[in-house]
Amino acid sequence: MERARAIPLMRLPISGWTVRVGRGAADRAALEVYEGMRMADVCVATPVSVSVLRGAWRNPRGGALWALAWGQLPAGVSAATAQFTGAGRNPAISRVPAVVIEGTYWVAEAAGDFAGVTVHAGPVLVSGRLQRSRSR
Repeated sequence: MERARAIPLMRLPISGWTVRVGRGAADRAALEVYEGMRMADVCVATPVSVSVLRGAWRNPRGGALWALAWGQLPAGVSAATAQFTGAGRNPAISRVPAVVIEGTYWVAEAAGDFAGVTVHAGPVLVSGRLQRSRSR
């Protein structure tokens, strides 16, 4: 019997969240996203329904300022860019090239006070609001 290979967590340096690649049904790639010890999301690759922007979070109130987003790349697309935007009179803008994981998923984070994100992945453009993290 072959022993299962342990897949290490990748700690994201700005938010402190972690991601790990796993395997779903039919040996499809899966992305696990953790906020501390709590699993925040699991994405399983499927060609039928692609979530280009799957999750978008920001720092807890009173904590260090950061933004984090992740999703799945559309078929035939090998890169994504996340543009984090702030709110108010002088909104901050940070355009970040995403880290591509297993050629299927992407993750991006930025330091700063942001409220939304727009993701460019090939011909796809999708925007969303950042949810506030509850843990410190």
